[in-house]
Amino acid sequence: MTTRTLMLAKGGRKYIFRYAGGGEARVIDEIIRLAEEGGEPLDWVDAAMLSFQVAQYAAEDCDNVLRPTEESQV
Repeated sequence: MTTRTLMLAKGGRKYIFRYAGGGEARVIDEIIRLAEEGGEPLDWVDAAMLSFQVAQYAAEDCDNVLRPTEESQV
């Protein structure tokens, strides 16, 4: 299973999120929690951008599963 990494540098801090496929909901929940706290430089625009990246990775994983490989077509 592929491990995904998201990174955001903002306000002198680095946010690094690592998760495996199937962990998308947990990482999005954590991103939302950080945006809601208000004490972090991470805001809702950042949360939306990071969540969009999670969705893109998930779509890519689905596409890879559904797309037949060259070997299976031979």
